Amino acid sequence: MKEIKACFFDLDGTLVRSDHSISPSVIEAVQRLERQGIAPVIATGRSYEALLPIKDKLGIKSPVIAYNGAMIVDGKDGSIMTHHTLPEEESRKIIKIARELDYFLLAYRDGELIYEKKRTESEEYCNRINIKGKLINFDDLSILNLTKFIIINDHEKLNPVQDRILENYGEKLNAFFSDSRFLEIVPAGIDKGKAVEEVMRLLGGTVDQTMAFGDGFNDLPMLESVRWGIVMENGLPELKKLFPPERTAPSCEEDGVVTYLADFFKWD
Repeated sequence: MKEIKACFFDLDGTLVRSDHSISPSVIEAVQRLERQGIAPVIATGRSYEALLPIKDKLGIKSPVIAYNGAMIVDGKDGSIMTHHTLPEEESRKIIKIARELDYFLLAYRDGELIYEKKRTESEEYCNRINIKGKLINFDDLSILNLTKFIIINDHEKLNPVQDRILENYGEKLNAFFSDSRFLEIVPAGIDKGKAVEEVMRLLGGTVDQTMAFGDGFNDLPMLESVRWGIVMENGLPELKKLFPPERTAPSCEEDGVVTYLADFFKWD
């Protein structure tokens, strides 16, 4: 068996299908890794509260990467191991940009999903992650203390917004796409790749002993940092171009992670 100590998994579009389900075969494959002494680690843009039902279904105890690396949580007791929040001044500027453009903006604060307007996008997003949001006015918060933003709109409309954020606030903020319509904003220096390195320090291993699966550009730092980075067939086309066929797993709709793991580890 190849020397692997940990396997990192994105959720939506990787372990989780488009109908938000996770199959018994995926659960069994993840648990089989754990039985073999390989730590299965969730690495997602979701909040810990939103990923917890899936973690419970998987039945794993490894550390969890939430908010695209802005938070790492102990998988055994749910205690926060690391947490990075967005800078206050730049957060106010992101709010101003979204208001000027009238683009839907949501944020996470102390595990709670918040936004200023109830729109189609808010309903779609809440249904996607199966968590309720809360209407607020950002101006009513004297201290924002936000973990991350998401701006939701068509990809071509968000591209210049990403450029604007990185050009003007790149020293303090990181902005990337987790989905073609989701522009996520976290503190600078935060991504899944950095979180993988931190988790491996906690587990007493190195990134040379890791593999990872993902489907979005928020997964790219993780896929590049591990020894074996695998992109899903249903991943973003621009992302898939960066990986050879042997580093591509079948679609999440076909439980592609299971197929790839079975071939990689020569499971019967």
